[in-house]
Amino acid sequence: MNLQKDLWAALAGSDPKEMKIIMGGRQVGKSVMAQMWNQVFSYQDWFSIIDKNVVDNSMWYTVKCSEGISIWLRQQPKELHYEHINNKWEVYKNIYDIHEKIYTVLQLKYGDVKV
Repeated sequence: MNLQKDLWAALAGSDPKEMKIIMGGRQVGKSVMAQMWNQVFSYQDWFSIIDKNVVDNSMWYTVKCSEGISIWLRQQPKELHYEHINNKWEVYKNIYDIHEKIYTVLQLKYGDVKV
């Protein structure tokens, strides 16, 4: 009996909006299953607005996004987006402040995707 394969088979066919809770003993593959599950859903592009404010007479948006959109954002002009950092100067993954110009293109390119 291979518990990891059985767990993956049970989860793979489920509805993406449904959350399954995995509980089990020690060293049965729970962490591996969580990593595989996160990897499957990391391929879907999505973004959500965390906040928006006017800065120097321009609207700026704080957005959290998928890795795919994050790659696209890093290719845009540097003066129009900034990655978030914490008080230890560590970068927060996939959270950006973006200018309204970038937000407009982001909305046109990925706007029909819902989180």
